Amino acid sequence: MIDTVFLIRLIVGLYIAAALTALFFFRREKYANIIPNAICILASVTGITAALAFLLGHSDRLVIFKFDVPAPFVSIQMQLDSLSAIFLLTLSILVLCVSIYSIGYLTHYYQKRNVGLFNFLYSTFILSMLFVFTAGNMVFFFIVWEIMSLTSYFLVVFESDHKENQKAGTIYIVMMHVGAAVLLMAFMLLYSYTGSFDIFANHGALPGLVKNIVFVLLLIGFGTKAGIIPLHIWLPYAHPAAASNVSALMSGIMIKTAIYGLIRFVAGYLGIHSLWWGIAILVLGMVSTVLGVAYALMEHNIKRLLAYHSIENIGIILIGLGVSFIAFAQGNMVLFSLALMASLFHTFNHAVFKGGLFLGAGSIQYSTHTKNIEELGGLIKVMPYTSVFMLFFSLAICAIVPFNGFVSEWMTYQSLFMNIQPGYSGLNVVTIFSAAALAIAGALALACFVKLYGISFLGLPRSEKSKTAKEVPIVMRAGMAVLAGICLVIGLFPFLITRLLDGVSSGIGGTSIFDSLKGKLSFVYYPMKISDSSIMPVGAVILIAAAVIMILVFARFIGGKLKTRKYNTWDCGYEALNSRMQYSATGFSKPIRIVFRILYRPGRVLKVEEGASPYYPVSMKYDVSTQKVFEKYMYYPLAGFFKRFSRRLKFIIQTGSVHTYLLYIFLAILALMFYNSITK
Repeated sequence: MIDTVFLIRLIVGLYIAAALTALFFFRREKYANIIPNAICILASVTGITAALAFLLGHSDRLVIFKFDVPAPFVSIQMQLDSLSAIFLLTLSILVLCVSIYSIGYLTHYYQKRNVGLFNFLYSTFILSMLFVFTAGNMVFFFIVWEIMSLTSYFLVVFESDHKENQKAGTIYIVMMHVGAAVLLMAFMLLYSYTGSFDIFANHGALPGLVKNIVFVLLLIGFGTKAGIIPLHIWLPYAHPAAASNVSALMSGIMIKTAIYGLIRFVAGYLGIHSLWWGIAILVLGMVSTVLGVAYALMEHNIKRLLAYHSIENIGIILIGLGVSFIAFAQGNMVLFSLALMASLFHTFNHAVFKGGLFLGAGSIQYSTHTKNIEELGGLIKVMPYTSVFMLFFSLAICAIVPFNGFVSEWMTYQSLFMNIQPGYSGLNVVTIFSAAALAIAGALALACFVKLYGISFLGLPRSEKSKTAKEVPIVMRAGMAVLAGICLVIGLFPFLITRLLDGVSSGIGGTSIFDSLKGKLSFVYYPMKISDSSIMPVGAVILIAAAVIMILVFARFIGGKLKTRKYNTWDCGYEALNSRMQYSATGFSKPIRIVFRILYRPGRVLKVEEGASPYYPVSMKYDVSTQKVFEKYMYYPLAGFFKRFSRRLKFIIQTGSVHTYLLYIFLAILALMFYNSITK
């Protein structure tokens, strides 16, 4: 019998050891790289073991440890239930692959950055996420939530000599603290009515108005961390600024702490009170899905493109979560379990393929020293392994059979179809629009990754950087290979995860649907009253393989022995093709920019250096840009308002008079005494 409590305690000790080891060897960068990452690998394997042991063998919550701190209200509590365990499993799988990758990736920091400091922050960041998923007390949850934000901030600005990184860090930390302040308001409001900071308590008897207020606060606070639109502005700045292994963790699992928080506090703590809660989440998910992928398609910076896709996939997760909350409010526990399973399944899948995509982007940057797609091309010849892994991840995020992204998106579609019910015309309209948004996002995502993969890996090199690139070290390839393998295995055998997720959904809603799902060695689907609502990825792969073999056999039978003939690509009469004749990333996305110009509000600048004649310019530079709509029309005016308000308030509060300050203190004491007298 595996002692899960001991394993969780061991994991905490290992991550602390990794952080301290990184500091101990901070002057010996090779040891500061290999040893902490090796300890993190050991901790992640232990985490996978502990999570699986709990999910397969436990039904009740486990208390890992509880320690009362002398400070009031603070209690360090770690508890594990099925929801915590599935997020611990996701975290551990991703940390395993990222830590293997990091051993090779961090070598490019040698003699340039303090690798020991980096791995101290890296290990502490992982440990803080572990504490978030297992915290049993709101005060402890808030403390580790802030530690997670601060350590990730220092990782974002680790290369602080770059001005864009400083700007990214500033935007990130401001947005994180705005979200944290809103969360703190929610926690204090809950405490004022319940007298307890216990996360695992159920306070369904709270007044309805209080529940609604707390839900809005939680949605804003967690939504800021998740990067839902319009609270997303930090994400496209922070991910490109951070190192690629950190970006993999931030996008793969850190933003999912918000999904964990919504499920834990809304479904578990509050009890889903109103139908509009689910509708609000569904609408936000729909908007984030479409706009996230639409903005991603315009980007030429690989990591910023992937950051916008994180917004898209958070939207997909929220669509499933919204349907589950709607079903819970309606008392439809079967649909609740299916939709929650779809949401959590996509949470897991996104951690795997998006983590892999960021590692792939890091490999490209490691070899070419650029993140600009326009400077790449022909990498499939010089980086064959990375090209295969990136192809796997691209197919997975585009929900192509037989990869894992397809499974969770198909389950999300099924939950949307089941949510269309007689008597709910308004809700049905929102549901249909959500399904349409998911379909549009799928088409745009496919176009986006055709651009990313085609421009980066195919064709001719567009720069000397791309031409001289080399394959990355084997440890970096190993980290990507594991994630690519998981994408394929889970896509072919999704029951490996749905069995675990069923325990989570049934633990919250009380209804298990695993036995109602069809298929064991193929895709599982809930039986619906819609014909042809099932699909079998294994069967599809077998049919495709059989068709290819039959075509080859038939061609050999009819055409005889195969002959290889090599010709140059048709060059339109030119002597030789060159990279300037190829499609560019800008040209590829141009039609979409034209169609959706009301959204993108594109700008064009043509710079011409004239020569002897206007007809023979020396050079021409054509810049195309898209407008940051939310920043320009929402955040800039808001920031301007607070600046003006602060300047005016300064003359009232910051007078420079000691007598005025003493008066303020006196009035504050009177207000507190009055409040204390009326609340007794």
